[in-house]
Amino acid sequence: MSAKAASKPRLLWFDLSSAQSAEQCIEQLAPPCQVTLGYGLGSLPAADEKNPPDMICVQFDRPDSSGLNLLLEIKRRAPSIPITMLTVQHSEELAVWAFRSGVWEYLTLPLSSAERQRYLKSLRDLLDLRRRPPGSQRLRPVRTEQLPDCVRLNRSQHSHQPLYAALAHIDNHFRERIEEKEMADLCAMTVVRFSRLFKQNCGIGFQEYVMRKRMQAAEELLLNSEIPVSSVAYMVGFKDPSYFARAFRQHFGHSPSALRQAQPAETTTAQVERLDGGSADLLQ
Repeated sequence: MSAKAASKPRLLWFDLSSAQSAEQCIEQLAPPCQVTLGYGLGSLPAADEKNPPDMICVQFDRPDSSGLNLLLEIKRRAPSIPITMLTVQHSEELAVWAFRSGVWEYLTLPLSSAERQRYLKSLRDLLDLRRRPPGSQRLRPVRTEQLPDCVRLNRSQHSHQPLYAALAHIDNHFRERIEEKEMADLCAMTVVRFSRLFKQNCGIGFQEYVMRKRMQAAEELLLNSEIPVSSVAYMVGFKDPSYFARAFRQHFGHSPSALRQAQPAETTTAQVERLDGGSADLLQ
């Protein structure tokens, strides 16, 4: 192995997504990282492994009990290796569960460019920490360099502060059904005042804001995955794929299928090392 390859963070990746869609996500991280796909618990390194992975990545779309129990089993069998949990379905409750269970990092898919860069920096810091010789000074890696936008208020942003509870809730739950009255109650306002203040500060109405969030997430999934259009519709909060297609066309001026057909052909593929042997059944 070359010195350059040895210096890359080594990721052991378990794909628990229903559509086996890890390849698209791995492509975002594979160039600066060395990624190996795991097939079953037998892929985990032995306790005396000389070169264990620097990170175990467990990818979900909508986590279920068997998948989360598998994550806990991975943590139990490889307690010294940090775990990153990646999921399309995000909720505060799920994030709290993840961190209470000892997950080192929690990422919501699809990854934005800024989130990708932040995560890669965290990996490099972690790599430096884990590969230092025994007895050397060890500093805890920093996962983020700045406070989230929602708390970095300047004077001109203070007028938005009454809406932050609603905006944060929408950002985390726009794939679910959200009622305007529910958000007004969350901000301790009447619906009329909430609606007026929301449009005044966001420039668009509440329903349009939620729809825009869903369309942005749908566009990311369509461009960066091979997930079927109907599945994308369900993943971003639509119960009817036909309605999703109409709403998408109205928002972007073309259909979801046309968006994919307009993409240039991919010129590169992720370099993924696959383990020989092992079972395709992660739950065995």
